[in-house]
Amino acid sequence: QKVLGGSLAFHAIAPLVELKVSLDGASQRKRELGDITFGPGLGYHYSEKMHAAYGIDFFAPTGRFDRDDLVNIGRNYWTVQPVAAFSYVDPDGLNIDIKTMYDFNLRNRATDYRSGQELHADYAIGWGLRNGWVLGVGGYVYRQTTDDDVRGERVEDNKGRAFAIGPSIKYSSQQGWFVTAKWQQERAVRNRAEGDAYWLKLVFPF
Repeated sequence: QKVLGGSLAFHAIAPLVELKVSLDGASQRKRELGDITFGPGLGYHYSEKMHAAYGIDFFAPTGRFDRDDLVNIGRNYWTVQPVAAFSYVDPDGLNIDIKTMYDFNLRNRATDYRSGQELHADYAIGWGLRNGWVLGVGGYVYRQTTDDDVRGERVEDNKGRAFAIGPSIKYSSQQGWFVTAKWQQERAVRNRAEGDAYWLKLVFPF
């Protein structure tokens, strides 16, 4: 279905998350379903190799949250996130992906805490090997743009920031599905947890 010259799409992401946190000698690990993301979008094919997608994502508080736990996979609040993503795809050459997002966070009713707005971008740069495989590097850049607040009072000097980079590998099938594996090491982290992340992502069309 065409809307405003673009192909109308809907998507949903149901993440299975394993998370371990260590703090002051205490540690906790959980593995369970996280917050589900869903939303509409419009896709555009500007050329054979240049593509773009624009949309709005909604993060639903479906993951479990306990204010007394060290580890919480669920955030316990809704987030509305406009998205713009761009891809340059060459099966036998340079591949570039960037996805820019801006988060509007609602209040966590269990803690009466509202996180500030956030600007972040995922990126990947790789080289296609002609057989569906792409080898490269990727990561993200994150910057909190407004202050948090708790019970209506602004929390100053607590804006988060981070940068991450690491290797990635991707396989795209001729049937339209693809799988990506990547490792990201966080650097230059301020006012948020720091660590390594390992991702395995499978995307398939209906």
